[in-house]
Amino acid sequence: MSIGQVIRETRTEFQLSLQSLAAQLYIGKSSLSEYERGELPTPPEVLSGLTKTIDSHRLCMAVAEEVTGGLYGAVWLDGEVDLHRTTVWAKTQEELEEAIEALKAAKMIISPPETINEQQREIIFESLLQALDARVAIDHYLDVICREYEFSATEVKEKHRQKLESRGYVKPRTKCLRHLEEVKTFGQERYRKSEQKSS
Repeated sequence: MSIGQVIRETRTEFQLSLQSLAAQLYIGKSSLSEYERGELPTPPEVLSGLTKTIDSHRLCMAVAEEVTGGLYGAVWLDGEVDLHRTTVWAKTQEELEEAIEALKAAKMIISPPETINEQQREIIFESLLQALDARVAIDHYLDVICREYEFSATEVKEKHRQKLESRGYVKPRTKCLRHLEEVKTFGQERYRKSEQKSS
């Protein structure tokens, strides 16, 4: 599914009109429509704005995939997949268990890489694939459960970030967040001024 389709589906799910979302992004309605239809590539600053404007984990997944050319971020399963919350919950457990088993089987990782034979490399490689399967399942679990139970995906991720910061696993981002708020305020003021000029 293209990024434009994901933007349109997410905008519709959140009951946002083209006009209202475009206004929140400080872009024209026609530009947003062209991005959704895939007539123009969506600029990185618009993609970033979308993830800050719409509280959707699925949208964040699609943006990560788009920005990195599919090299980072879990893909959204849009084929023959049951995304009912109980199915996603059960499948996430299954994928995590399979990943744990694959990690256990890759115990030769404790040896230096130059001592590993081809069969052991295949076992290690399989553990990587299983880890990615688990990641896809976790991302779907986050999205589906947040939507179904009306949790803020942004708040969940922010609480998780705070937990990592409090344990010293990551450095605090306070300066960065303050800067983002300043940029957002500047953008809102710029949009208001352009609206006043057109009135």
